[in-house]
Amino acid sequence: MTELLNVEGLSITARLSGGDLRLLDDVDLAIGRGEIVGVVGESGSGKTTLARAVVGLLDKNVRVDGGSISLSGERIVAPDADRTHRVRGSAVGMVFQDASRSLNPLMKVRAHLAEVLRRHVRDIGKEDVERRSAEVLEQMRITDAQRVLDSYPHQLSGGLRQRVAIGLAVVTRPSMVIADECTTALDVTTQTKVVELFRSLVGELGIGLLFVTHDLMLASDLCDRIAVMNGGRVVEQGPAMQVLDRPEQDYTRRLLAAIPNWT
Repeated sequence: MTELLNVEGLSITARLSGGDLRLLDDVDLAIGRGEIVGVVGESGSGKTTLARAVVGLLDKNVRVDGGSISLSGERIVAPDADRTHRVRGSAVGMVFQDASRSLNPLMKVRAHLAEVLRRHVRDIGKEDVERRSAEVLEQMRITDAQRVLDSYPHQLSGGLRQRVAIGLAVVTRPSMVIADECTTALDVTTQTKVVELFRSLVGELGIGLLFVTHDLMLASDLCDRIAVMNGGRVVEQGPAMQVLDRPEQDYTRRLLAAIPNWT
């Protein structure tokens, strides 16, 4: 498997009024093309900080102290480098937790997709924008694509809004997608459909998927490998079934023990 994303020894600190707070501590993680890697852990474990670091969305008071992030062999994050703005959206797409907050309520879906394409695809024409916008909604298993294109976010169901958000993340044909707790606000049936969609997209497009979640059941269903985070560190990682069926760390065992009917 060709390595796509490589995180090596990544350490990140936030500058707060009361002093510095270490958010990530010597984190290692790798994702290959066509691979789904889940990052799991409780709130505050560092999952979202890791995801935001990859796409260059760290807050201004947060600094990279050590280590690096490489995409397709090129360093995009390091203490002495800042190229993430050039890869976000084009080479790396991101799906956030709440689709309604990531969509402009005053813009139709058609305008959202056109804006992303024109920003990240050089010299794209109007006809290609229209064609790729319709194509990506069809990839999202949206049967009435034209109606959705002409809709405002509030006119769509939560499940449809999340599919549009995923479409925005992949319409530029990135090599990597990061999904940060993107199923949390959805009902169980819609969650299942989104998981099936991600699985299909990874197979069809050959992208790498970093799936951030606190839901270990969901991770076990979707992911090839799992990394367990606690206190800003990756405390355990490996093939999903190995980590979940035969955990080596007490912290992982405690997470699993908290799940009703986990066997």
